[in-house]
Amino acid sequence: MTEQTTKVSFFKKFPRTFWVANTIELFERWAWYGFFMLFANYITGSADLGGLELSQTEKGIIMGVGTGILYFLPVLTGSLSDRYGYKNVLIIAFIVYITAFLTMPLFKSFWGVFGIYLYLALGAALFKPIVSATVAKTTDETTSSIGFGIFYMMVNIGAFLGPLLSLMFSDQKELIFYISAGMISINFILLFFYEEPALEEKREAGIKIFGKILSTLITSTIVFVSLFVVFLVIWLLETIFFFINLKESFAHKFKKFVLGLPIGESNKLVFNNITDIFFDNKFITFW
Repeated sequence: MTEQTTKVSFFKKFPRTFWVANTIELFERWAWYGFFMLFANYITGSADLGGLELSQTEKGIIMGVGTGILYFLPVLTGSLSDRYGYKNVLIIAFIVYITAFLTMPLFKSFWGVFGIYLYLALGAALFKPIVSATVAKTTDETTSSIGFGIFYMMVNIGAFLGPLLSLMFSDQKELIFYISAGMISINFILLFFYEEPALEEKREAGIKIFGKILSTLITSTIVFVSLFVVFLVIWLLETIFFFINLKESFAHKFKKFVLGLPIGESNKLVFNNITDIFFDNKFITFW
């Protein structure tokens, strides 16, 4: 009797949204790793086996650049979730996921596959911060450690089941995309049971919110990347012409200029942290 009471009390320590969010994470990871395991073989594989016969270099560019952007964008998409609501952003992320998986088999060229993979990465970047933030907001000092333990357990279960299912259909590679889309579709059902965690700021609501989220994300990314490219060019020129001894480098001056622009505190923080790396001689050296 005591053991049963202990089990019940353990599950009651976490609200329903905690369990729903973790289940969503499981199906998302299931879909992602199921796709990702065979994606490299699909890109470079023989056409007789359902592959695209792209080169190893092209595969490296697609998966390297695309995955890099996927892991960079959450620093921007996380602020969108706080502003517009977790559920709204989840809906957009799932729509992007599903449409990307369903249309990916239609693209056969390098640029086509590269473009649709970047689109898929956008969906993953929109999704990534939300479940971990939900776990943080639905746990407290007494449950946070076990809560994140459960979260990563769900990640690992999804990462185990996805490739396992993919191996069953390794001879029909394009079918994997449709299976992954189906896994993501299950999450739409789970969203009916997902309650928005309490946030400090009030958020906008309505259909127009989806367009605003995408436009804000695109604008923010373009602005950030443009400013960083300018900084990188200045830094490279000064590094190449190292004999120019300035009291304060142009790269430092440009960094101060950017940090004074109204580009948002999240963008400023990321820009500051990244550019600091380039001023660390122990980290980046050419000679």
